[in-house]
Amino acid sequence: MGGAKGIGRAIARALAERGDDVVVADVDAAAAGECARSLVSDGLRARAVELDVTDAAAIRKVVAEVDVETPLETVVANAGIALRGPLVEVEPEDYDRLMAVNVRGVFFVVQAALQALVPRGRGSVVTVCSTSGFTASTGPMVAYDASKGAVRLLTQAAAREVGPAGVRVNAVAPGTVETELTLGLATSEELAALGRERVPLGRLGTSEEIAAAVAFLSSPAAAYVTGHVLVVDGGWLA
Repeated sequence: MGGAKGIGRAIARALAERGDDVVVADVDAAAAGECARSLVSDGLRARAVELDVTDAAAIRKVVAEVDVETPLETVVANAGIALRGPLVEVEPEDYDRLMAVNVRGVFFVVQAALQALVPRGRGSVVTVCSTSGFTASTGPMVAYDASKGAVRLLTQAAAREVGPAGVRVNAVAPGTVETELTLGLATSEELAALGRERVPLGRLGTSEEIAAAVAFLSSPAAAYVTGHVLVVDGGWLA
């Protein structure tokens, strides 16, 4: 979910390249379709569906339909938006929209995935958190930070609940990556300077590096890993 652009697009490609039948679900139907077509043109298996993660009924419908066609093995909850601004200036409608996508949307994607996976006793769910789920962002983004903290704990609590059923739930927590979302908050030059100055490895991460972490967590190589939040940040939190 949230697979059409940026990190989500890279995740779709990483999973398709390892042999998965990928469904790219996104509120931007045109972008999702373009992503799926690019994978198919490379000989990979993919298709697109339009999905607004603020619509819980739509999430259930899409997951159920996909599961009938091709039984689910991995579900990635990546959809997210940002909100920058001082806490004292955040408008209720902006806060509600952020939480509807970043928290409520993730919750009901995870729920729908587990409704399909738990009865079969196998499968993996990966959410996309953030280093902002561990520590405050460098800019004024209190509402966003709170949403990512919620995703972190949601992931861990869900893993504990469904672990006995044989289903794994993990998260990746990216540091700053240059994507359409982050470019809405800072320029490319500002982001590059942030990487040089604040990240021990001296650069920002790439969408492909985050996707590799998702691919690992959802693979047999991570069969004994659940409830884990894999930080991929170049040492930002060190």
